[in-house]
Amino acid sequence: MTLCTTENEGEIIFVHMPSQIDHVTAMGLDLELKGWVLEGPRVLLCDFSGTRYISSSGLRVILAIAKMMKSSGGRFGIYSLSPFVAHIFSMSGFSQLISIYASRPDAVRAVST
Repeated sequence: MTLCTTENEGEIIFVHMPSQIDHVTAMGLDLELKGWVLEGPRVLLCDFSGTRYISSSGLRVILAIAKMMKSSGGRFGIYSLSPFVAHIFSMSGFSQLISIYASRPDAVRAVST
C-alpha cells in the first residue's frame, strides 16, 4: 500500500505526506522515502499540508531521510506544516535540524538558490 503521492518537477521530487504518521505508518513511510532517495533526486521536498499527526517514530523517519539526502549531496526540506505538527517539530528540536518552509513556493525558492 502506498502512503504518499509524488510529483516530479525538474530535479525536485515533491512528496505529499499521509494524514497521520504513527508507529505503523512510519515503517511504510520509511521504505517509500528511502526508495525515492535512492532515485538520486537533487532535492526532496515533503508536503505536510494534509498531515495532522506525527509520532516520534515519524520524526525519526524524517530525520533519517534528511541525513540520507545530505550524505548523497542532495537537499531536503518540509513545508506547509499544520500548527500541531509544527509544534511537534519545534518541541522535539527537529526544527533546528531540518529545513522547514511555510509553503511550496517558499521551499522551491530556497532550494533553487
